[in-house]
Amino acid sequence: MTPVTDERRRKAKKATAVAAFGTFIEYYDFSVYGYVAATLSIVFFPSDNPTVSLLNTFLVFGSAFVVRPLGALFFGRLGDRAGRRVSLVASIGLMSLAAALTGLLPGYATIGVGAPILLVILRMLQGFSTGGEIGGAASYIREWAPKDRRSLYISFIPGVGVLGKACAAGMAALAASLVPEDSMEAWGWRLPFLLAVPLGLLCLYLRLKIEDTPEFRDTDVTERTNRKPLKELMADHRGPLTKVMAISTVQNVGTYVGTVFVASYLSTVLDFSKGQAATIVLLAVLTAAVFIPLCGQLGSRLGGKRVLIVSYIAYIALTIPSFLLMGRGSVGLAIAGLVLGMVPYALCQAGTYTVMPEFFPVQVRNTGVAFGHSIGAVIGGGAGPYVSTWLIDATGSTLVPAYILVAFGLFGLALALGAVRRSSSADHLYT
Repeated sequence: MTPVTDERRRKAKKATAVAAFGTFIEYYDFSVYGYVAATLSIVFFPSDNPTVSLLNTFLVFGSAFVVRPLGALFFGRLGDRAGRRVSLVASIGLMSLAAALTGLLPGYATIGVGAPILLVILRMLQGFSTGGEIGGAASYIREWAPKDRRSLYISFIPGVGVLGKACAAGMAALAASLVPEDSMEAWGWRLPFLLAVPLGLLCLYLRLKIEDTPEFRDTDVTERTNRKPLKELMADHRGPLTKVMAISTVQNVGTYVGTVFVASYLSTVLDFSKGQAATIVLLAVLTAAVFIPLCGQLGSRLGGKRVLIVSYIAYIALTIPSFLLMGRGSVGLAIAGLVLGMVPYALCQAGTYTVMPEFFPVQVRNTGVAFGHSIGAVIGGGAGPYVSTWLIDATGSTLVPAYILVAFGLFGLALALGAVRRSSSADHLYT
């Protein structure tokens, strides 16, 4: 085991910064689609019924989640065999390329049905890339960070991920505010996607300059090259993998219903303008970006598992008041309501990312975290926006997203309390 020297701590901080920056770009590229979904529905799925157009747009959004487990297996295996650094370089390159090509894609009016087909393909490539990013970044930072700082360092993954979403929301808000509606549909929606080009090149350069983790380098070479991570994961780690899937499902419902879907919800359901909706989401997720490292610091003291329990309770208690405030018709109250909803979100993000890598040994950690998290993303993230849109239309209730978040908060709490009853110590909450 490599000793924790001052040089090691310096390298750990650099490694955390570079890995987290890549996650920022991944989440920016992946989230832009959700923040401009209302415009994309017109460009790629023209229809007399705007709800049908939006549902089709969210179906494409969800298609990215279907391939995330495949990306998790590919990049997880790459990271567990060739190194975390190699996996991180490959994932950011693919994501940036897919986002840039999306920004150049002709609309339905230009090439007809080919436009939505190409949109699906590019969206699936983004999902494939994202499937590998989380496992690689979480494993990389966990293996570099000093033990007493792991929760704090790992919390920068969701923290900068939120900043990536904030940047996506900001670009969407800027475009919607400065570009006329007809121009927004013609070319304005492309601008947030094309920003992926310089960001991706910068991150690719930085990731090529970092070292792999000491823990991975210290693992016997024959174990790395002769092993089949997925086979070993399924044979020896099914229990931990199932728990990671469940934890990830709750976290992804909170992410994609509570932050990405809500941008379209504010404009199409609550009748805010697209610019107002993007601004409301921007301010809320910027607040969350501050909350998450604070929750990570809390996790360093209390443990990520305890932070998760608090987050589930907060979802149950705060979500409905949050959506009631958003529904009052005031921009100020909508900001206050969504900021309130960021409290359980931040706690859940910090707790989830801290806990996931601890379930697996170094030999299968990248694959285990990536695959488990991606399955949770398929269930919680891929279906969340679509189901929310469909239920709102079917029931007429504007509180449907709140009910979904509360239901998954109850699921997470039941999972945690069940684990507590089977354990004599809260330190073994899930293991």
